[in-house]
Amino acid sequence: MNRKSPPPWMDRILEWYCSEQFIEEVQGDLHEWYDKISGKANSRMTNLKYLLAVFQYFSFFRTKPFQKLISHPNYLSMKSIALITFRNFKKNKLSGIVRLTNLVLGIGIFLLSLIYIRYELSYEAYHEKADNIYRVGFAFEASPWAAIPVGVGIFALENSPEVKNMTRFLRIWNTTIKYKDRQFYETGGFMADSSVFKMFSYHMLQGDPNTALQEKMSIVLTQSMAQKYFGNEDPIGKMLTISRDYDSETGEQHTRMVTGVIQDIPEQSHLRFDFLLPAHTFDDDFLRQWRNFWVYTFLEIDDGADFEITKAIIKNKHVTLRNYDEDIISKIDILLTPLKKIHLYANHEKEYADNGNIYYVYILFSIGLFILIVSSINFINLTIIHGLDRAREVGLRKTVGASRYQLILQFMSENLILLFIAGTLCLLLLGLLEPLFQQFSGLNLPLNVINNPEIIISLIVLLTILELVSGIYPALVLSRFRPADIIKTGGQSTPLKRVSITRKALIVMQFTISLILVIGSVIVYDQLNFIQNKDLGFEKDQILLIELNSSVGTSFEAFENELRGVPGIRSISTSSSVPGYRIMMEGAKQLGSDEEIDTRLLFTDETFMETYDMNLVAGKSFKEQLPEGETEFILNETAARELFGSDDPINQPIVSSHDTGYVVGVVKDFNFKSLHSDIDPLTIQNRNLMNFGFASIKFEAKATSSVMQAIDKASRKVYPNLPLLSYEFLDERFEQLYLAESKLKTIVWVFCVITILLTVSGILGIATYSAKKRAKEIAIRKVLGGNIAEMITILSKSFLYLLLVSLVIGLPGAFILSDWWLQDFAYRISINPIIFVASALIMAVLIMLSFGFMTLKTAQTNPAEVLKSE
Repeated sequence: MNRKSPPPWMDRILEWYCSEQFIEEVQGDLHEWYDKISGKANSRMTNLKYLLAVFQYFSFFRTKPFQKLISHPNYLSMKSIALITFRNFKKNKLSGIVRLTNLVLGIGIFLLSLIYIRYELSYEAYHEKADNIYRVGFAFEASPWAAIPVGVGIFALENSPEVKNMTRFLRIWNTTIKYKDRQFYETGGFMADSSVFKMFSYHMLQGDPNTALQEKMSIVLTQSMAQKYFGNEDPIGKMLTISRDYDSETGEQHTRMVTGVIQDIPEQSHLRFDFLLPAHTFDDDFLRQWRNFWVYTFLEIDDGADFEITKAIIKNKHVTLRNYDEDIISKIDILLTPLKKIHLYANHEKEYADNGNIYYVYILFSIGLFILIVSSINFINLTIIHGLDRAREVGLRKTVGASRYQLILQFMSENLILLFIAGTLCLLLLGLLEPLFQQFSGLNLPLNVINNPEIIISLIVLLTILELVSGIYPALVLSRFRPADIIKTGGQSTPLKRVSITRKALIVMQFTISLILVIGSVIVYDQLNFIQNKDLGFEKDQILLIELNSSVGTSFEAFENELRGVPGIRSISTSSSVPGYRIMMEGAKQLGSDEEIDTRLLFTDETFMETYDMNLVAGKSFKEQLPEGETEFILNETAARELFGSDDPINQPIVSSHDTGYVVGVVKDFNFKSLHSDIDPLTIQNRNLMNFGFASIKFEAKATSSVMQAIDKASRKVYPNLPLLSYEFLDERFEQLYLAESKLKTIVWVFCVITILLTVSGILGIATYSAKKRAKEIAIRKVLGGNIAEMITILSKSFLYLLLVSLVIGLPGAFILSDWWLQDFAYRISINPIIFVASALIMAVLIMLSFGFMTLKTAQTNPAEVLKSE
């Protein structure tokens, strides 16, 4: 009776670790068990069970002494393989350096993209209850809002059984805070419910999170803000003066006590702040109002809860209070956005922060993956080509008894050694370049293994995958050579036919990816260049912005008078907002009409149009002195068209924000938002505001320095008890709107150049091998009078065919991806066919130059040296 035996290599694992005194007993029992189960299941499942049993028998008391383990022939063979690897590297330095460089670039860039992606996806993850926290929003006709009325949260908590807890963030605009002689303007503050510390994991360094916001006149600071005002003093119990706490009726200035200090809000948060005040500073009636969309409300909802119940309760209350018609009710939706998704997936009206974009995460991951694929393709092709030169070695090893399994193990081990070296170099490179990456990205990306030990895990997984993907195929190919064929041909003409299809497919993939990246880089550059240079319909250069508040507004007229005579200042205006910042949304309608449209509403003074050099297409600008009770409006073309159609709007009465007035002018449409969005209807109302909004100062470029000095001087004179007024330039604000795209442009170009270099290195490697294998043919053609151009054409012809195939795949792919990316822009370039033609020509030229260089180098060799063996 023939007993069935397990695969020998599984027994070798057992024999390697198991002590001699146990091996016979253990192996005998396992073999007997294998024979019994082999008839009850298929062979693969039986082998798998046996392998698991081999590992299950591992224990310290059955293991050989350490010295015997490391003296095992497998260990010694690994030492031998390492020596062979380094000898081959030394023998073929250029090929080894190219392969190693490909790996370092591919692995390094892909690791960098993974680190960035993990950083972006980790927003809000530090909150313990992050998976159960949702931000409430409203959507009107598919237009989502991040901020909602202040009373929604408490209503949901009291009326929805699904809501476990609630907290609200009420934004505090520009205010001043003072402690002794230290006084600063602060914009990063909120009022919040005391439940904020129960829902969110803000680490309290000093104070009690349960009581820190219970008192009406309390304040909680972040660690940085506490250091800013108190230095090394203990902040708890200290009193701060906040300008917003001034009682205009009694003239009394209240103070607040510091009751807590929390750790600085992590960078990976969309809701970052410097201080918190208790929301119940306001009375209960105010906190239950259902007007104005300005509060960020978060609900804690347990897993498995029915969100539709909560949404229905909120919606029913809202439509009941507003008394909407049925057709409007159907267009209203309640949004519950998961906390973790706000940063990348939400770009709603009235967002607190400029959130990220999940599509850019996809793009950067794809680029990193593409570069890894290109570098892996190069590595595989060069490994096979390098291995073909070792055909004699393979033949000799097989002749003296080496099995295919041993050869596969050898080649994969050599591959693993190179991968290990490349991975180590990647870690060193990322650590050295960490400051540069952080400065460029503006993000605190942890690129060294000390601050981010998870890089090691990612690298191990990546190297394992690369070992399997880029190691198995070359090992299988190179171990398949038959000694008879190799000896018969002298090891000089081992055919590439066996691997030509796979190799060509890899080359086509490489060319396709390179082509897509080249075309995509040009499209991204052209689009960003178009955005940065497009006429927005107003003047954004040489305009300086000062944010206004109640403290500044009381004496702003005097401040303005101080600047009127300053050389270089052309005009000064005030407005509730400015282009580049959010402009409030209100309804507008013709007087006596029931049909209302949603428009942006901007309050300005009479000099606003002049300051921003806007073009009126009809009517006139605002009067300098407006009679009491009179209101004037200027509409942009879009608002005029939606309100009046083809009728003349001039001198027509309209109602906006409960004010009735006459349209005195129509301004040419201008882009007051980023070019990602279309132009909204805009209503401009003549109302001089100084307590909130912005002051815009138009100045001459040559007078920039003197103007800023004059502003500081006027600030000290008019506001001696306030900090110096801070300011920013409008063109810098617009640069911020496209900061993500600008960085993406740089990243894409850098990665595109790297991809081209990797592609060229791969072509050069293959061209070197092709020229070497056809050296005799080139020598004979040279003797017979052949010219270099003919030789280059013959050698590169097959690669040009592969390029044509990649063009068929890559050109449509590049068009689809480019069109998809451009859809995010309301104003976009048209895709120019010349870009595609030029990119194809660049690839063709690179191929011809690479083969031309190697052919020329081979052709310059003396034919007698090449043909002497014939």
